[in-house]
Amino acid sequence: MIEIDGISIIIERKNIKNMYIRISPPNGEVKMSVPFSVSDEEVFNFAKSKINWITKKVLEIQSKDYITPLKYKTGEKHLLWGKEYFLKLIPKEKSKKALIQEDTLFLPVKKRSTIDERQKALIEFYRDEIKLAIPPILANACNVVGKSPNEWRVKNMKTRWGTCNINKKRIWINLQLAKKPPECLEYVIYHELTHLHVANHSIEFKDLLNKFYPNSNEVKNILNKSKI
Repeated sequence: MIEIDGISIIIERKNIKNMYIRISPPNGEVKMSVPFSVSDEEVFNFAKSKINWITKKVLEIQSKDYITPLKYKTGEKHLLWGKEYFLKLIPKEKSKKALIQEDTLFLPVKKRSTIDERQKALIEFYRDEIKLAIPPILANACNVVGKSPNEWRVKNMKTRWGTCNINKKRIWINLQLAKKPPECLEYVIYHELTHLHVANHSIEFKDLLNKFYPNSNEVKNILNKSKI
């Protein structure tokens, strides 16, 4: 490792022909790959010649809010109904269903599971949770709104918290809402049911939604500030 102008640079010697510099989020770690044949002096001089560019890139990366990719492994924190829980992977042989105990979410997975398999298992847990939560909220909302869907379904959506098919009177709820505070699910259900009165997002729609669910703007802001 070398240090130039307060920037630490990790040196990795490899069987390559040229020198390369890479700067990685979230902390702006600087690594430099160099050929075995290059001297320490040449390495230092090359890094020195690039230090203004390196410093600029490090500051850019450190100023951004990078989200570390989830690996769905024991010790990670995951959300359920707006609260954080430590994830604990357990063998499927011990339990068939995920469960919550105090501050821990126990997730059954097969031995040597992949990230995709663990993610899928957690998604199915969220699906089960939200399917249990929807019926009582929907029943109350239908009484308030004065409209009922012919059908409701749960789906893992990437861009919407919910949708409403006006013609079929079918609403879809994003299972990712299981991560949010319970009032977010309430808001989305009231929102989609209100579409059975007004198809668009006109002033009439907003006025009705505020009538049916008075704190809709407050909860909407919570969802707008969060990512799916």
